[in-house]
Amino acid sequence: MGQAEQRAVARRVQQELVTELEALYRRVFDRMSQENLGEGAMGRLTQLILRSRDGALSPLQEAMERPPGPRDPKDEPSRTP
Repeated sequence: MGQAEQRAVARRVQQELVTELEALYRRVFDRMSQENLGEGAMGRLTQLILRSRDGALSPLQEAMERPPGPRDPKDEPSRTP
C-alpha cells in the first residue's frame, strides 16, 4: 500500500472515530437529561463531560484539517519526457 493510500485510510479511520465519539457523547448527554440530578451536580458533570469531549475530539479534528504530509515520490506520476 502506497503512502497516499495509507493517508486516505488513516483519514477515513479518523473520521469514523470522530463520528463514533460524537454519537457517544450525544448518548451520554441524552442519558444525563433523563436523570434526576440537581442543578449543581448537572452543571459540574456537564463541564467534565464537555472537557472530556474536547480532549478526545480536538486532536483528531486538528489532524484532519492539516494538509497531508510530504508525498512519497513513488506515489507521484512519472514525469519523464
